[in-house]
Amino acid sequence: MEQIIKPVILKFESEVIAVRKLTDDVKEIILQKPADFSFVPGQFITLILQKEGKEFRRSYSIASKDNNGNIELCIKILKEGQGTSLIDNWNIGEIIKAIGPLGKFVLDNKSKDKDIVFVSTGTGITPFRSMIYYALKHNFGRNIFLVAGYKNEADILYDKEFKQLATHYKNFSYHAVLSRSVTQEKKYVQDMLEEIFNPTADYYICGLKDMIFSVRDLLLEKGVPQEQIFFERYD
Repeated sequence: MEQIIKPVILKFESEVIAVRKLTDDVKEIILQKPADFSFVPGQFITLILQKEGKEFRRSYSIASKDNNGNIELCIKILKEGQGTSLIDNWNIGEIIKAIGPLGKFVLDNKSKDKDIVFVSTGTGITPFRSMIYYALKHNFGRNIFLVAGYKNEADILYDKEFKQLATHYKNFSYHAVLSRSVTQEKKYVQDMLEEIFNPTADYYICGLKDMIFSVRDLLLEKGVPQEQIFFERYD
């Protein structure tokens, strides 16, 4: 992989150009990308929102495959959520304000010489979409594993894409595990990690804190050094 250049942080306005429902409670929001916007895979933008005259901010990882297209967001809609209750009503043409790109949850330069294991639950898969496309397109020479956990089949995100990547790139392995499935064996991401465990790999974890800390503790117990574990919490 070539070295990633640090992008410039912008405060910008953009227009919603597409809205698509990915699952019952997850929406894909696509924003028009400013001409001078460039991000590092794994980074996020912060939306500047208003409700009842009060301004507040919410941050969402960038799901875009690369810098050539628009800004893609993958957002879990919480009906009681202060931010997502507004976002749920967005339509094409909505003008939004944002800051970004931001965040340091990006591929470490040392990871280019190791196998990489990505571990996510729910929309925690969002930054990994960008990271995985980047690594594969830039001829990453080691193995990449994606372990994505969901409750059931209806919750799976980007399934077709990752299956296609696994077919096209022999060094990419994709594992979607379901904790409440009625059609296949019930598993958690921790179960799959036991099966593919590699003590020398770098591990990137994204999702809610309970899963992150559980996976981190499992890896530490199995002897993975702290410096090989990277994570970003969504709560």
